[in-house]
Amino acid sequence: MLQNIRKNLVYVLPVVVVIMLIGLVLSRVYQPTGGGIPEPDIRIDASEAYQHIGRAAEVCGNVANAVFRQEIGGEPTFINLTNPHPNQELTVVIWGNNRNKWPVPPEEYYTNQRICVVGVIEDHRGTPQIEVREPEQITIR
Repeated sequence: MLQNIRKNLVYVLPVVVVIMLIGLVLSRVYQPTGGGIPEPDIRIDASEAYQHIGRAAEVCGNVANAVFRQEIGGEPTFINLTNPHPNQELTVVIWGNNRNKWPVPPEEYYTNQRICVVGVIEDHRGTPQIEVREPEQITIR
């Protein structure tokens, strides 16, 4: 019986190796889009966002202004926390291809609200920014 296993192993082993190599190649080539909502490492006020660039966070603040800029490439919606642009503590950006996920235009829905945003804090030209892809990333408090 041991001899039969060894004999068959000669045929099975190359197949297993090929399957593993295909899996390795596919894992490097295929990258799912979206990635879901990141789990926040910290919960902070918008005024602290600049200290935490690169971290997943829940950032809270008052919406100072919100605007849909259809004339800009990507048709972004900008939601500025604490102060209006250009002195905002944090910018929340929702790209045009995600706007249809909100039942009401985001610039109307969040105006004059206190919100908390979950996402990775990025630096955009010296201003902390979180890109939002899903309505679940923003909660009204």
